[in-house]
Amino acid sequence: MAQGITFLIFGGGGLALLDVGVTQYFLQRRLMANAIAIEVEIIKSQIFKSVSADTDQRLNRNNSTTSFRPEIRFRYTFAEREYESDLLRPTIIARGYASAEKAAKELAPFHIGAKALAHVDPQHPDKAFLKKKRLPAR
Repeated sequence: MAQGITFLIFGGGGLALLDVGVTQYFLQRRLMANAIAIEVEIIKSQIFKSVSADTDQRLNRNNSTTSFRPEIRFRYTFAEREYESDLLRPTIIARGYASAEKAAKELAPFHIGAKALAHVDPQHPDKAFLKKKRLPAR
C-alpha cells in the first residue's frame, strides 16, 4: 500500500513536470514563430537572490545554496492597448545563476527607463518577451 502511494506521489509529480515542460516548449515555439518587434520601456530590472535552507544540523556544516535570478518587467502598447510583461524569454521557466554577475549580464542592456526591442505574438499580446531565443540548456 505504501509503495503504491509513494509511486503515485512521485509519478504524479513527474507527470506534472513533464506537462509543464511540454506545454512551455510548444508555447515558446508558437510565440517565437509569430513574433513581431515592438518597442518597450523597462520598468523593473533587478537580481533576485535566493538562499535555500540549511538542512545539515552538524556543527560547522552548511548545505544551503545561493542562486540569483534576473527579474525584469516592461510596459508596451500593442493594438492600442497597454500591457506589461516579465518575460525575458518566451517561457515562464526562469533560469537561475550561481553568481550575481552572471545574472546581471542577462539584464545589462535592460536598465530601468530604457527603451528596448521586444517581441510579441499578435495572438498572445500579453506575453511579450525581450530575447528571441529559446531557454538555453544548462
